[in-house]
Amino acid sequence: MAGITVSHLSFTYPQETVPALRDVSFSVEEGEFLTVIGPSGGGKSTLLRALKPALTPHGSFTGDISFFGEPLSALDARRQAAEIGFVLQKPDEQIVTDRVWHELAFGMESLGFATPVIRRRVAEMASFFGIEEWFSRPVEALSGGQKQLLNLASVMALQPRVLLLDEPTSQLDPIAAADFLNAVARIRRELGTTVILSEHRLEEALPLCDRVLALEQTVLAHGTPQEVSRALRAAKSPVYFSMPTPVRVSGSVGADKCPVTVTEGRQWLAGYAAAHPLADVPPRRLRPAGEELLGLKDVWFRYEKDGEDVLQDLSCSFARGQLTALLGGNGSGKSTLAMLLTGLYQPISGQILVDGQPLAAERPEEYRKLFSAVFTAVWLFDRLLGPQGEEADPALVATWLERLQMAHKLQLENGKIADLRLSKGQKKRVALLLALA
Repeated sequence: MAGITVSHLSFTYPQETVPALRDVSFSVEEGEFLTVIGPSGGGKSTLLRALKPALTPHGSFTGDISFFGEPLSALDARRQAAEIGFVLQKPDEQIVTDRVWHELAFGMESLGFATPVIRRRVAEMASFFGIEEWFSRPVEALSGGQKQLLNLASVMALQPRVLLLDEPTSQLDPIAAADFLNAVARIRRELGTTVILSEHRLEEALPLCDRVLALEQTVLAHGTPQEVSRALRAAKSPVYFSMPTPVRVSGSVGADKCPVTVTEGRQWLAGYAAAHPLADVPPRRLRPAGEELLGLKDVWFRYEKDGEDVLQDLSCSFARGQLTALLGGNGSGKSTLAMLLTGLYQPISGQILVDGQPLAAERPEEYRKLFSAVFTAVWLFDRLLGPQGEEADPALVATWLERLQMAHKLQLENGKIADLRLSKGQKKRVALLLALA
């Protein structure tokens, strides 16, 4: 039985001339796991929100959506809330209570479930997702991965027929992301819930799903992961280069078979190696590091006077022109270190040096201004101005927009950048542009 059927769906945001979705048609069977892929700004979030009437964006819609054989628009508010679960990108945007167990019960309380039912389901979800150890903790004490798992558990406490997930791992580290996606796979496998997942981590997501929908305003391909991989490769679509490594390795030699998992990839590679001579892997050449630009010496940091130390006696250095990856699980101090390096936070002891000189603290109010206005294109234009009172160079603005592939979204109009609607991925590119400017 078809769970969700979308027929010729088109959508245009207000004051936009280019549709966010154009003639999109596909169906998802009951109990199926569908992964929606595509570039930032391709319409993935818009599509998922169109499947949850309470979250549907304002704009011009055409087309039809059916939910288990009846029009989606015919569902009343209670059925929408109970039968269509939705997990957002950012964990903090969905949490509404102060304690873990309160959050698990909130949705059921809002829909008027009987107290014995609420208690039983809260206990079931705590056990199913393995969150008994932090059952009574305040929500603010949880890591990003724990918060997102709590959001998933709270949604599943309502026992929805369809679970929609809009890039739920975008704010998580690789370990937490893998744990979250494994929990989603277990929901589908053990509870039979229909799952529609929008995701960029295709190495982890594609091996878990039944079918894939490649979307860039319109449907590029729809089918099994192997079918979609072959279609994207044949069309020379940029989306193909986001596919899992086994797909791209086999595709680099034009193989008909598209292995998706690591196991399938190793088996294919063993067969290919047996029939073809292989050259040695060329040595990796690292660019020599320059002089030290940033340094940390015996740095300690904690957020509260009586709280635990987030960073302990940390000493390290970063050379000019060097690319460094900060690795670690949720709560290990990566973001805290980045804030210290910008001067937003000050260590409780130790030193942060820039070119051998102590780093001066930035004004927190300036950071708040940047964070609150970071996605406003007009403010971006102002940030790109020259010295005080000097006119901005339109060529400079155009160059930066082209570098980050944003020229098609942020157009110069009468000396100003038109403030248009951006996807979350495009907003991150604007934030990068601001930092570089």
